[in-house]
Amino acid sequence: MLDFLRAGLKRNHPLVFDSALLPRLDLNIRQKINEVDGAKIKAYHNVVQWQETQHDDIHPCFLHLYAFKQHMQLMLNEQFPFALLGIVHLSNQIEVLMPLDRSSELELESKLVSFERHVKGISFKIESTFYQHQQVIWQSVSELLAVNKSCFTGKSQSSPYQFDTNLDFMSQWHCDTGIGRRYGKVSGDLNPIHLSQTSAKLFGFKSAIAHGMWSKARSVSEFQQQISDRFFVKVNFLKPLFLPSDVILWRASNSASETQFVLTSEDKQICHCKGQIRL
Repeated sequence: MLDFLRAGLKRNHPLVFDSALLPRLDLNIRQKINEVDGAKIKAYHNVVQWQETQHDDIHPCFLHLYAFKQHMQLMLNEQFPFALLGIVHLSNQIEVLMPLDRSSELELESKLVSFERHVKGISFKIESTFYQHQQVIWQSVSELLAVNKSCFTGKSQSSPYQFDTNLDFMSQWHCDTGIGRRYGKVSGDLNPIHLSQTSAKLFGFKSAIAHGMWSKARSVSEFQQQISDRFFVKVNFLKPLFLPSDVILWRASNSASETQFVLTSEDKQICHCKGQIRL
């Protein structure tokens, strides 16, 4: 919670969006994690609907919880030039290379990379890598956007979503008003826009919004029976998932090893995210 209080006070560096030069930072964090919290795993599995089995499998997105804490530390660094409130998560990819040994020490490293111009501001990426037994076992890339409010002169002109009729129905579920609080408690992501309608309205939203990483993890859970020790998933976050909502997960298999999926509103008018899985 203290980090989010600090985040609320952080402001953009002067002229960061007006400068002809993009930010150039060499920020990274590397820390040891003595042991993964079994209770945290169980709580995470419950909130993303991952079924516990005798094989002791861990959801492929679980380790992002630890990476997220490092992401916050990087963005709270005084050298980081952007205000944290209002930063938008554009995409996230995760690759699992080896199974996690729950009883052994881990090392996690996160670093800021590749600032780029974006039509709505400046985007940047954070790479995170887990090491265990001197090998890389898990890595991720999160792309985020620091929004330049001066880019907005009116209503969004984005094109309406065109549903792909070649997609196959996979599953449907209800996202209740408490999912943001439950995921926030487990993940440590207590951004007010996710917690309640009242707190979300303070930031200009009509109601609370589900965490993008919850939507991703919940979608991945539907592929549980097909996931092995090596796994890749990338998701682009497109439209907010306001709570409560009913959503549908659709899929289209490109090959035996690659699947595209999309998460839409019940009426198929809104696409919340699009993803790609390699099994």
